Amino acid sequence: MINIETQSREQRKVESAFQERHFSRLKRNIVLLYLIRGISSIHFFGSVMILFFEEWGGISFADIMILEAIFTGGIFFLEIPTGTVADKYSRRLSLILSYFVNIIAVLVYISYPSFLVFAAGELIWALSVALNSGASDAFLYDSLVELHQDHHSKKYFAQMQSIGLITMILGSMSGGFIAAQFGLRATMLYSAIPLVISFFLSLFLEEPKTHQASRKERAWVIFIKGWKNIRKSLSLQRLIADSVVLSVIAYYILWIWQKRVMVLELDIQWFGIVHSSMILAQVVVLAVFRPLERWLEKRGWQKAKILVLRATGLGTGVGFILMGVFQSIEVVLVGIIIGAGFGLSRRVILSNYMQKHIESEQRATTISTVSMIRMLLLLILNPIVGQAVEWNMNATLIILGAIAVLWSVFNRLRQSDLHE
Repeated sequence: MINIETQSREQRKVESAFQERHFSRLKRNIVLLYLIRGISSIHFFGSVMILFFEEWGGISFADIMILEAIFTGGIFFLEIPTGTVADKYSRRLSLILSYFVNIIAVLVYISYPSFLVFAAGELIWALSVALNSGASDAFLYDSLVELHQDHHSKKYFAQMQSIGLITMILGSMSGGFIAAQFGLRATMLYSAIPLVISFFLSLFLEEPKTHQASRKERAWVIFIKGWKNIRKSLSLQRLIADSVVLSVIAYYILWIWQKRVMVLELDIQWFGIVHSSMILAQVVVLAVFRPLERWLEKRGWQKAKILVLRATGLGTGVGFILMGVFQSIEVVLVGIIIGAGFGLSRRVILSNYMQKHIESEQRATTISTVSMIRMLLLLILNPIVGQAVEWNMNATLIILGAIAVLWSVFNRLRQSDLHE
């Protein structure tokens, strides 16, 4: 009897020690995920991507847009099959494979300057993105659940996002100087270093016991379910239309700005600073948006929300028009920062309003459908816009800007669509 009690006590001690060690590793997960997000967000090539493709790669802007369509399509079709890695095995394995595959993609990119080689690199990179899709966020949330800290999840996610944004800015600023000193190929090559570090850090992650399979459905099933939800609400339809149209237009500023300033002979070492300014402009818009709405509402502007939202759309269009009309590098840079600041932040703003029109149990499916609509539109438009830029870049910028302005003025959004 004494032996049984002793064994039971010893077993409880072992289980308690194991549980303490598991909790300690889950706490370590949070630190590791912060580090991984920060380090993996360091991309030295982002601010000189067009130069990398055109000058080192020897391909045209139209070819670059075709490559981007391949990348977008790759993510779209690989999203579901790669989800089985996280569901059937573990999210930890999915993350580890993601960084390993990303390293391979970088090595493929720098192996030889050829469209076909770049296309292979895009597909491999798309596989990496699909493997990582939502895995790190889910990993963090599951760790917080086991640590009974999930009620603070917003704080942790915001911190992780902020760390990634800061390091992205640092990487962008460094990219221009690396390109100027060591060449365009070096910006892509050196970007493998953060990925290698992220890969090794991911090996030390502890899989939470609360891991639940996401049970990803086929893309077309998700799309149909989400579309049924969207059809029920006119307000949601108007919000989605506004979000998709203007975010797709704003997306092209990420690709055209480098080509525009190249024509105006901006020194390559400034590219990183321009790209960082575009990111900071988005941060400023997101920080100012809500306080500005409240300030106007306190002063009796009953339609403050819709006016401020329309202003962001107009700002996007004006930015594109400034880029297309003027030949002064100073004015063009102002246009780039305005267009990026307003245009690239609108999806985040509108996403908040969209959430209010979607039932909780339908939210993930509906948001996925909106993402698919945007992705499919980019898949179609990328080659068209790429060819248009080749024919006449300034005219393309003016047309995109004019569409954004006209849409912002005449779209059918209502103040009632923007309830809190």
